Amino acid sequence: MTRETAYAELRSHLEAGPLIDTHDHSQSCGPRYTDAVQVLTGGYAAHDMMSAARGGEYDEMIDTTRPLEDRWPVVERLWRATKNTGYSRVTRLVLEEFYGVTEVTLDSLQSLTGRLPDYSDPVLFESVLEKALIEARIVNVWPQLTEIVDGSHELTPRARLTIGLPGFHSIKTRAEIDAITSAVGARVTSLDGYVEACREIFAAFARYGAVAFKDQSAYTRPLDYGPRDRAGAEDVFGRMIADPNASVDYPRGAKPLSDYLFHTFLEMAAELDLPVQIHTGHLAGNYGDIRGTNAAHLAPLLEMHRDVRFDLFHANWPYGGEFLFLGKNYPNVRLNFCWANVIDPAYCKALFRQALSAVPRIKIHAHGSDYSGFPDRAWAAARIARDNVACALAEAVAQGETDLDEARETATMWFYTNPREFFRLGSAQS
Repeated sequence: MTRETAYAELRSHLEAGPLIDTHDHSQSCGPRYTDAVQVLTGGYAAHDMMSAARGGEYDEMIDTTRPLEDRWPVVERLWRATKNTGYSRVTRLVLEEFYGVTEVTLDSLQSLTGRLPDYSDPVLFESVLEKALIEARIVNVWPQLTEIVDGSHELTPRARLTIGLPGFHSIKTRAEIDAITSAVGARVTSLDGYVEACREIFAAFARYGAVAFKDQSAYTRPLDYGPRDRAGAEDVFGRMIADPNASVDYPRGAKPLSDYLFHTFLEMAAELDLPVQIHTGHLAGNYGDIRGTNAAHLAPLLEMHRDVRFDLFHANWPYGGEFLFLGKNYPNVRLNFCWANVIDPAYCKALFRQALSAVPRIKIHAHGSDYSGFPDRAWAAARIARDNVACALAEAVAQGETDLDEARETATMWFYTNPREFFRLGSAQS
């Protein structure tokens, strides 16, 4: 079978099947577009435009106090400079599918006036998720802890909650400790007391229906978690408790405490039988330092906590080899391509292809949109992910490494069966 024929068959199969969006940040439904330029800059496309901008061009482009025609020269330059990227491919798909726009011009942008959607409407928001056949979304949001304890927090449509870990182990002041523990009516004076308050909060998350822990500490500290140092952790914690005006330097000064708490929280994850999602690789925005974000730094942690199920994020872009190594060698590791499909589609096509021959296929989670709101972007990101997987599997079929039926089965596993079983989702409505 030719690659082209296999691709068409796999693409059709994937378009008709549901998927699990394994990572999203939709705290609430939205956005409500009010300016045509927002359709271009929505989501991650803004980061590429900022990277390509000269001086204050980006701020000039999004200044809604100025008419669109006055901003157009800058809009045109930045769009032409960035339209090649995966982020902008999301934008191009949105423009074509939802507005019928195939070329960005001043006239086509002006034609959006009066047609800009209000995705703060939950019905409209969910209709786009349905269009993408997104059955469930695993969301990393930051609810008020009291709303979790009393069960009153409201999630966006089709969302399943994660427990965000950084705020619990990156504490640096007494005020932060008190804000956390007050959710369960506690005022702690010791490290053990704090740990027990966190245990109670995590149990409340589990009762609420949380399906995983999520940690994105790579934005603020390297992933090189050291061994558990009880004395060092108590020293840091004790200084904060003794002086309400004290603030430890995070991450350097607080590293012994952060390391100790992270190990402790992983043990709680095992007790609750909840997997732990960890951000690895690329950092959102500009000027990020990814030297400490390589998932390879996690190897000692993965070895030590064999009873914890880990879901490593973002295809560890750009450290693909290390990513595959961890998935191949650690039974407790799954490899998640969330966000990476739009960061670098070519990278993901190649890595999916390599993963097929290097890693047990039960280990792959193919998609997570990683947008905050923006259901139209979630639809487009799912389409790109489907395309990336279809391309990779079609090549394997053409090379005789797998047949079409088995490739279809693999695709369904990667997008749906694997994450559904790994996160134990049950019914999407439960």
